[in-house]
Amino acid sequence: MRVVKVLNNSLVLALDDAGQETILMGKGIGYHKSIGYQFQESEIEKVFVLKDKVVSRNIIRLAAETDAVYFELAKSVIDYAIENFGMKLMDHIYLSLTDHLSFAARRIQDGIVLQNFYTLEMKKFNPNEFQVGEYAVSLMSEQLGMEVPMDEAGNIAFHFINAQYDHPYNSQNLLIASTVSDILDIVKYSFGITYNEDSTPYSRYVTHVQLFVQRLVSRNQLPDEKSSLLYEQISAVCQKEFECVEKIQIYVMDKFRQKLTSQERMYLALHIHRVLEEQ
Repeated sequence: MRVVKVLNNSLVLALDDAGQETILMGKGIGYHKSIGYQFQESEIEKVFVLKDKVVSRNIIRLAAETDAVYFELAKSVIDYAIENFGMKLMDHIYLSLTDHLSFAARRIQDGIVLQNFYTLEMKKFNPNEFQVGEYAVSLMSEQLGMEVPMDEAGNIAFHFINAQYDHPYNSQNLLIASTVSDILDIVKYSFGITYNEDSTPYSRYVTHVQLFVQRLVSRNQLPDEKSSLLYEQISAVCQKEFECVEKIQIYVMDKFRQKLTSQERMYLALHIHRVLEEQ
């Protein structure tokens, strides 16, 4: 493997013996390396073969924008998941998790904490992935010197659920993806809006819809709220949002033969409200 370009201390663009462009990952692999340097096999921890130009551009973009410490953190967490739970993970997690950890650290530094409503649910139904998330939170706190809230463990766990080849969630990915897309479109066309896909409310909204659809597919909705006071307060403030949720209810009934619980309706309305506030 010969160096073509050093992307950061943890990533290097290289050519293999067949002239194929690759990305090499390893702690300190890019430190003091010059173009043409020949790597020994022992120096390389992970190799990405760049057959997809879009993936190639994304890796190079992320390397330019992101401190090497987040690549190293992501790899440590991924190694933990593989070594302790034997997870078979798709390569895209190296990108998505690095990006998530970097963004999460910036959010926390800015005093923005994203509450995860599904921490208990995630811990119950995906205990291995949640334990990986807990390890990541502990590692971030230790290596970055910041207090990372445990809500973040659930957000990180979702990346590992999504990246596993053999996770039950992924066997139904097409159904879930199409349903998520349909629900996003229902909201989009109901209000005539254009989503700001780079915003935090949009990211939270999409994550909520993904988890919501996962619960529909597994027929495990959040339970009905025993006290209707909070529901009534939110429905009074978010009348248009609840009208949109009614459209989603019709779609869900047609596709899954399920009636939405009060909690599911309430949280959908809340996330739609936050997205609309950006418009």
